[in-house]
Amino acid sequence: MKKIISILTVIAIPLGILLGYFLPNITGELAFIGTIYLNLLKFLVVPLIFCSISYTIYKATLKKEKTVFKSVILFIIMFTVTFLITSGIVYFVDPVIDINLDEFKWDGIVSNFSVSEVITNIFPSNIITPFQENALFTLILLALMLGFCASKVENGDVVMKTIDGFSNIFKKMLEYILYINPIGVLFLIASAVASYSGDIILMGIRYIILAYICSIVILFVVMMLPVWIYAKVSPITYIKNCAKVWLMTITSCSSLATLPLTLKTCINDFKLPKEKTEIIVSLGCTINMCGGAVSFAILGLFCSRMFGVDINLITYI
Repeated sequence: MKKIISILTVIAIPLGILLGYFLPNITGELAFIGTIYLNLLKFLVVPLIFCSISYTIYKATLKKEKTVFKSVILFIIMFTVTFLITSGIVYFVDPVIDINLDEFKWDGIVSNFSVSEVITNIFPSNIITPFQENALFTLILLALMLGFCASKVENGDVVMKTIDGFSNIFKKMLEYILYINPIGVLFLIASAVASYSGDIILMGIRYIILAYICSIVILFVVMMLPVWIYAKVSPITYIKNCAKVWLMTITSCSSLATLPLTLKTCINDFKLPKEKTEIIVSLGCTINMCGGAVSFAILGLFCSRMFGVDINLITYI
């Protein structure tokens, strides 16, 4: 079934382009379908990440698994290096050159950067705010604290079993939602083609190509090279074992959706210990977002150059 969904998703991309180009009026009437699909995905992201991280840290703390905390530090380093490498590529490539967007000129002002404000916002005055505002960094910290403290109190296991149950339910909901992935992709692409000018579409194509180029560079430099040097796993073996995971990730655009297959690949193909793998991979699927670092770096420079906005180094960082 998952193979069929992947194939249909790939087919939906050119169909969406054709639908948006030749039938823009009909596409406009049906654009809400793509919006519903996105809303369903966004609806699940926050509770799924919160529950997954809480329970993962809880298990790791109980087992006194120090590898997890080393992994978190490694994830942060990988994210930072990814961000810097991608920023350098975008800076030198200049992907928006020759694109004329005079009609979309931005007339706002750049926000002033404040370290104290950023740090203060990490600690909200009530527990509801980060859930309402989708403040993922705050939620991750809250989940880490909850999982750690639950392992230190009596009956903490009762709460964590409930959270694990919710996590499994949310994962199953995500699995069912991804069955409509081809339909969502079809109408999202069709709506974009029907709504925006040729310059915007061209810019989008450049953006996507640049994102994939940066992602491939990061794959080799940040992920495969260290594994080759430290773990003695050759790039050929790495690619061979991970290919099936990448195929599913590309079509679903979700690390969490591929979690079961990722675990199976790590344990069966790379022969990694099951207990450590289940904890670290689950955590990695929620906070080790090098792909997100690529997106953030490209988006910041791409949009600022597109609208002719100068951003100084401190504000950008």
